[in-house]
Amino acid sequence: MTTKGKIVLTILILVLVGFGAYRWKDKIAPPAKPSTPSVDVKAVKESLKTQQQQQQQQQPRQDVDITKQLLAGDKAVSLVDGSAIPPVTGVSDYDSPMRDGKLVVQFPINVWPGWAPIIVANNGMAANAGSIFYQKYGFYLQLSIVDDPVKARDLFASGHSHVLWGTLDMIALFAPELVKDSRTVPVVCQQIDWSDGGDGVVSRGDIRSINDFRMKGGQRRKVVLAQNSPSHYFIMSLLIDAGIDPAEVDFKWAADAPAAAKIFVQDKTFDAFVGWAPDIYTVAEQLPGARLVVSTESANHLIADVWAVRNDFYRDHPDIVANLVRGIFEGMDRVRKDPKAAARLLAEAFSLPVEDCEKMIGKDGGIVDGDAHLTNYRENANFFLDPMNPANFEVIWNRASTIYKSLGAISAPVPSAKVKAAGILAKMADEYRDVRDLSQPTFKPGMAFKLAEADTGEILTKAVIIQFQPNSAVLNAEYDPSIPQTLEEIGKLAGSFGNAYIVIEGNADASKKGLVPADLVRQLSYDRADAVRRAIMEKYKFDPNKFKVIGNGWDNPLPGCTDPSNVEHNRKNRRVEVKVFPLETQ
Repeated sequence: MTTKGKIVLTILILVLVGFGAYRWKDKIAPPAKPSTPSVDVKAVKESLKTQQQQQQQQQPRQDVDITKQLLAGDKAVSLVDGSAIPPVTGVSDYDSPMRDGKLVVQFPINVWPGWAPIIVANNGMAANAGSIFYQKYGFYLQLSIVDDPVKARDLFASGHSHVLWGTLDMIALFAPELVKDSRTVPVVCQQIDWSDGGDGVVSRGDIRSINDFRMKGGQRRKVVLAQNSPSHYFIMSLLIDAGIDPAEVDFKWAADAPAAAKIFVQDKTFDAFVGWAPDIYTVAEQLPGARLVVSTESANHLIADVWAVRNDFYRDHPDIVANLVRGIFEGMDRVRKDPKAAARLLAEAFSLPVEDCEKMIGKDGGIVDGDAHLTNYRENANFFLDPMNPANFEVIWNRASTIYKSLGAISAPVPSAKVKAAGILAKMADEYRDVRDLSQPTFKPGMAFKLAEADTGEILTKAVIIQFQPNSAVLNAEYDPSIPQTLEEIGKLAGSFGNAYIVIEGNADASKKGLVPADLVRQLSYDRADAVRRAIMEKYKFDPNKFKVIGNGWDNPLPGCTDPSNVEHNRKNRRVEVKVFPLETQ
């Protein structure tokens, strides 16, 4: 090639290289990112949401086998027949084991983070001289794991244990049998915690709130859970609050809560299961199509963990019982000061990984984080001693007793006064006068309104009928004698859902549509709903930011009740709806 040809070829190559560099410059040398990029976050989120929806429509999520991650693991599970609670047998005097001349109190517990305070206070499970109970109060404490509640009850009745662990609803279930012998009357001395995210309901399909458990197309929703357990009490409470007859639900029984979770995962014919952590979160987060409808993170004043002592032991050793209470309160303080140390003791006691126990207890030692909210002296006093507390001992006890009686599990409920040892806490009032309530959530001003406007995410809706005099927003019990009871129902609902926003919506019938301005009717419905809110606030002293009032006027008729000339339709539409929204939605 001539010199001239070489020059021309070189120029052509350089031109091509230059064009290529320009064409692919973003790939070869991407432009430097500005230090403060300008991004329309809302647009990006909407775009991502749209893309995600399109991908889900085009490529359905594949089934994932998560059974090995469940508590039941490789354990074979199957449905069991419904059965009654077996009767108590072998009632006798309590044992009095001694060590170095000191009584050894026998205290069974189950695998649950609420027992961290007593394990910490006792310096482990075994009776030992390093225990607070020995060092301060002169008796030994022997802890043992007895997960089976019926077995724990029978050990209690036979005298081999002095204490019975349980949720308060479980004690209400066992009490009718135990009170048949005066020695074994369960004397409830202390609340150790509220379940705070440890229990929940997980669904699939179109069930997104508790109200969706109503029959649909003549078909009952199919739910698996453990019979006569806290799970049973939990779902029954929620259904009743939503105004749903439990007979509308097709309940199937598992041997326990872990079995219920595994059955739900393996059998797609089930619409929901009721269980506890971590299964409820594992399934909701990892099983395609599953979701957590509600947990005790919102309904955080429904399941109370307590312990009871035998009546004869309480009579013989009142000082030991009172000092058990004191020692557990001190254990709570220690758990909150050093949650990691508490988790190590819990891991050793329960034979679980330390990391799991840290999650169970929570980073703050059972205040907001974790599966249980540990209840200090002030919260115990509110529970046992405050008659105006909408989620106190009597409220939970009576609710559980009523539910179990309706199920046929018990025939005659035991009065709460027969089992509640409020005097122990009352005598400690001065001793713990500086302890403050740590259970109060923070409600953001205006958040309840935003949730109501979104009209999604509610846990349940409770519809109540309150009769007002024509053109009046005054709650007149002489005009409607059911008003006090209705207000109490709403107050207790708000109390049970301590970590939730409550929206009260007023509704009116359309009988005067076209004759009365719509704005006046909407204002009247608002005023009536606000009268309900003010009455509840006055009685129960809730945080004002927990509530929001909306007046719908005649714009929100019940389905099938849209005829303004129908008297019955109009009666049903003159209603107040109470909607519950989870705190975590914010």
